[in-house]
Formats: sequence, C-alpha cells, structure tokens
Amino acid sequence: MKDVLIISTGGTIVSLDHGSGAVPDAEAALGVLRKAGEFLREKGYSYSVDLIFGDAGCDSSDISPAEWMRLTEKINEAVSRGVTKILVIHGTDTMAYTAAWLSLTADPAAAVVLTGSQRTPEAPDFDGETNLCGAASLLCETDCGVYIHFDGANYEGPFVHKEDAEALAAYTSTGRGAAPRNYGRRISMPKDGDWRRAAGEMELVVLHPAALPRFEPRKIIILAGYGAGNMPQRLHRLMAEVFPDDGCRPLVIAASSCARGRKNPSFYGGVGIAELAKNKFTVFSQGSYSLEFLIALSYLSLLISPESPENILHLYLEKL
Repeated sequence: MKDVLIISTGGTIVSLDHGSGAVPDAEAALGVLRKAGEFLREKGYSYSVDLIFGDAGCDSSDISPAEWMRLTEKINEAVSRGVTKILVIHGTDTMAYTAAWLSLTADPAAAVVLTGSQRTPEAPDFDGETNLCGAASLLCETDCGVYIHFDGANYEGPFVHKEDAEALAAYTSTGRGAAPRNYGRRISMPKDGDWRRAAGEMELVVLHPAALPRFEPRKIIILAGYGAGNMPQRLHRLMAEVFPDDGCRPLVIAASSCARGRKNPSFYGGVGIAELAKNKFTVFSQGSYSLEFLIALSYLSLLISPESPENILHLYLEKL
C-alpha cells in the first residue's frame, strides 16, 4: 500500500468559533484529518499525519518564511524515506505564498497538493470536505509538482493567486509556464537573523494614482505597477534621484496589478517599468508568475545568494 503524508498547518478548515471569532481548534483538526484519511484509504493509500505547528495548528496569517522552511524540511525528509505524496492542509490567506515557496524548494520527486476551506466546519456551506476529496484525488493522480486544489479546480503552485476573500472559488490562475527549477536540496534552515535580514532587504511597492513611495535602500524592490507593468514618469525620476548610479542600486522586479493576462512592462514607452533598464537599473519581468511567487523567490534569492541575489533571480525571470 502506498503512503501519503498529511501535514496539517491550521487555517479556516480546522477552525471553530467559540464566541470571539474563528480560531484553529484541535478537535476540528482531528475531524478534518479523519476525513482526509478516509478519502485516501478509499483510493488504496495508507497515511501518516504530522501536526507541524501543534494539535490545532495556526492561522495562516502567522505563516512566515520560517514556517515555509519547516514545511520544506518535512517534505524533503519524507521523500528521503520514500513517501513522495504529501497533502498539506492550510489556511487560505497565505496558501498561494506557501505553494510558491514549495514549488521552489520541495524535492522534485514530491507530489504536493495544498487545500483548505473558505468556511469553518460548523458552517452550513462548509467546503472543506469537498476540497479535501478533490485534493486527495489530484494527489493520487499526480507524480510530482506542487498544486493547490480548491473548489473543483487545480492550480499550479507558481501561478496561483487568491482573488476572493469570501467566495468558495477563492483562487485564480495567473497563467502557465515552465516549472521552476528546484533548490530544495541546496538550502538549509536559516537562522532567525537570516530571515530578518532578508525581510529588510526586500520591499514590495504598490503603485497607485499620485503615489509617492518612500524608496528605501533595498537589494530587491518589487514594483507592483499598473496593468502592463507601468509606473508614472515622476517615479522614474524619483528612483534615479534616490538611487544614483553608484553600483548600489536595487534589483527591480516589474510586476502588474493584474492577476491574469499578458503583462509587458516594455510595451509602453516612458512609463513601463522596463524603462528603468535604460537608466542602468537591473530589471526583471514578472512573466506569468504570481505576485506571491515573486515574493517567495525574492526571499529564496536573499537567503541562497545574499550578496548577489541576481544570481538566483535570473534563473527564473527574464532580465529586461
């Protein structure tokens, strides 16, 4: 009988409201795990459970790169024992970030499926059981790769974005592309100081009408601009003033405010974020990757190659 590792991290799917808002609950988690096990046994699989963040787990808002790394270690340890199918129960708020991270770091021999729910187990329209059943089916049919299964749809880990805070169909696909190369066997658990350093060297800047961001010294800046990856011309001038051409300019990732569709930061002259490259900035294009993937990739780049994160970014993103 083939084995599956179920990793329960917490989230709405294992949460109950005891009068002060829904929080992860140990009894709810046991019920969800039993149901997931039933689905797997019906398909001829045995399973084991890892309550990686405690019996109840945690809200996904508390999932950080430190938790990502623990998940990577658990998954890669399981693969080394011959368990290559992993079901991850996760909260929806940060599930796309975790899927992006695991697509970069989980052992390439692993098949990883993440799922959760938009409703708590006590709700009349609880969607957790349906999502668990679909995730178990996908896992049994999949040889490798990282996916989210939600509301009857399957999403590739690097190309998924949470779009709706309330609807059962919470996610959207940002496109398709080549599976990212994997660094799972080349990284080890960083120290707390490494995470703090990486967090301080990466910034997500969201542009909006009349925005005047306070650009700070960073090694990587993700500019989430307008639809095609555009930014106002005044911000081009501002970045040139804040970051003179002295060899210490940040790497720039040109992102878009749109989850789907073709994003071309070079299409419009003058306002495209790609125009920064003409002013001697190093600029990378988002491609079809999700914004969550860009953030996970930036953390990975700053952890693996803190002095030269460009060495990692260029393996995944097009340099403009």
